[in-house]
Amino acid sequence: MKVSQLKIISHNDILPALSGRVFHVTPENNMSLIKQSGALVPNSALLQISKFGNSSNGFFRRRNCVSFFDYRCYGTKHWEEHAYKCFPTQFIKRVPNDRISILFLHESKFDKLIPWTTWKEEEAWSDRVVPYVETGYKGIVSLSEITEELIVGFDC
Repeated sequence: MKVSQLKIISHNDILPALSGRVFHVTPENNMSLIKQSGALVPNSALLQISKFGNSSNGFFRRRNCVSFFDYRCYGTKHWEEHAYKCFPTQFIKRVPNDRISILFLHESKFDKLIPWTTWKEEEAWSDRVVPYVETGYKGIVSLSEITEELIVGFDC
């Protein structure tokens, strides 16, 4: 897995690196445990604290999935409408060493993704999902299926 770094000045500076890609976001300090386990593991039992919310009614969480951001439709009207409800850099503070790791899913694994539209098909209205932005991967995601770790923090 390739590892690179990016310093941003504003939250939107991240967008060129994410456009057209599918990725998982975690605080950088979680990476040692992720690398030790060799995988991203679904948080079905709410055992890991997520900066993106720990609601028990997360649509993909309840289906034993790892949630990913899906920016393949970046820039479309629907993406614009929902993207800022849950934005990758939303919890980074403007202090040194507060960083996130963005893990990019290999394109060959896109066919394993469960689209957010499954939420509509199941009429799972009491579950939470971010339309046009969130997707799920059922079960464990091996780090061999991740092409890159992009470590992102503010330039301060």
